Amino acid sequence: MDREQLSFDIVGVGCGVATLATVLRLLKRLREDPATANRPPPSILIVDKGASIGAHTLSGAVVDSESLADLLSLDEYTALPRLATVKQESFQYLTPTGALRVPWVPPVMQAEGYPILSLSAVTRYLATLCEKAGAEIYCGFPATELLYQGDRVVGVRLGDKGIGKDGQQRSVYQPGAEIRAGLVILGEGACGLLAEQMIQRHRLQGHNPQTYAVGIKELIETPAQQGTAGTILHTFGYPLDSRTYGGGFVYRLSDTLVAIGLVTALDYRNPNLNPHDLFRLFKQHPAIQPILAGGKVLEYGAKVLPEGGLHSVPGLVVDGAILVGDAGGLCNSLRLKGVHLAVQSGLAAGDALATCWQQSDFSAAALQAYPQQLQTSAPWQELAQIRNVRACFHHGLLPGMLSVGASVVSGGALPPGKLSFGTDAAAMQPKAGARPCLTPPAPDASAAALQLDKLSALFFSKTHHEENQPSHLKILDPAKCKSCIQQYGAPCTRFCPAQVYVLVPDRQEIHIDFSNCLHCKTCQIKDPLQNIQWTAPEGGGGPIYTKM
Repeated sequence: MDREQLSFDIVGVGCGVATLATVLRLLKRLREDPATANRPPPSILIVDKGASIGAHTLSGAVVDSESLADLLSLDEYTALPRLATVKQESFQYLTPTGALRVPWVPPVMQAEGYPILSLSAVTRYLATLCEKAGAEIYCGFPATELLYQGDRVVGVRLGDKGIGKDGQQRSVYQPGAEIRAGLVILGEGACGLLAEQMIQRHRLQGHNPQTYAVGIKELIETPAQQGTAGTILHTFGYPLDSRTYGGGFVYRLSDTLVAIGLVTALDYRNPNLNPHDLFRLFKQHPAIQPILAGGKVLEYGAKVLPEGGLHSVPGLVVDGAILVGDAGGLCNSLRLKGVHLAVQSGLAAGDALATCWQQSDFSAAALQAYPQQLQTSAPWQELAQIRNVRACFHHGLLPGMLSVGASVVSGGALPPGKLSFGTDAAAMQPKAGARPCLTPPAPDASAAALQLDKLSALFFSKTHHEENQPSHLKILDPAKCKSCIQQYGAPCTRFCPAQVYVLVPDRQEIHIDFSNCLHCKTCQIKDPLQNIQWTAPEGGGGPIYTKM
């Protein structure tokens, strides 16, 4: 096939905070260094599969902003789009009917004084700074394959456009271009398509496999509650059972705007568990419902978070490519924070790439300066301190909480060693003997606008895909699918937060409505038989987050 070939010095995949921080730091370093200030900067292209910058960006987001302050000038940091600043915080254990307030917020969870941001807005802001510094950004162009010369990454291939449902080329067909580059920055987010290809090919896996959680979030507009902006609440316990890790959050972004979410770890065991049902139960809890009363949903979304911690972080560099942010498993699952780690990885990568550019050397040996610098940073030391905590939560809430206390008191020395765990898919148990899970009761009329089923909620994600294209979600073996239905009771119909998978009872098969997909990749991660494959759809498809 005759493909257009483009050449750049550096190409970034995924227009998220980690990629943008890397590019911005690199260009600033080169501009400020007398040795390179008068040289042309490297040509840099960033490609993203979303329809616009920030369209696929979702986070809490109460942000530990120290790394952002290091990245930005004082004027740039002052102009950062903020929604509020945390002025009051609480930490509560929820029971089915009540709440027990923890008398003090654990130090690792404290956030007073931190900014509350819309991460999609921050992404757009950082993208503007990168473009002013000389980078180019193209949206609607998914990168689907790494290009190699031997074992060296030499670029990426973009996805084709204009292929019909039947797999045949339509009249508007356009083959995806090949972008050749001296370095590829992979910042696609958790479970990134190319990042996973690179990790598997180069055997970069950490001591443990990565474990994930799915976070479901809504922005809700409520009647004005004066003076509440900057009030945040973190919860654990109900509606999650004692063997399922996770927690909820409620952030007051203004007197009329609330961000609410529930994070459910995907190493749960019960095949009947439905994260979206749990999210609805969370909103109905007596401690949460009054905050949302009279409100309406403005935006809905879901994403996965890499929660494995230090022992699940893969190797971050190979010849010609690096992993940054969530793509490299850089997230603090205890704090529910990954933005500061994404920015910190960008700072370390940008510094290393400045030296590599000066020396015209993007080999793995030269790129090792990136993880070496990252490992001296304060956010990395956070990961080191809690390196075994996530493994302890795999055994239940009590062992997990004890491990948190031990790690804080011992400065990370306890629990000792490298505790292990398996994959999220392998954790699921067969439906035989599985307990029924909680389901939300039908809401009364006053709460109907807040208690949305999956399809109704999906409307507020503005998710859209070109219908006349092959499904980007594939069941690899139909026989395995029937076996999964028999063994596990079609769990894909429950763990997907967007109703992509529907059981057809009379044929005992799964119908896929790929147009509903939020690109969270929960299905590929949690499918117990690993029989679902997520690939990139035609460019521009997926959710369109503007306020998340």
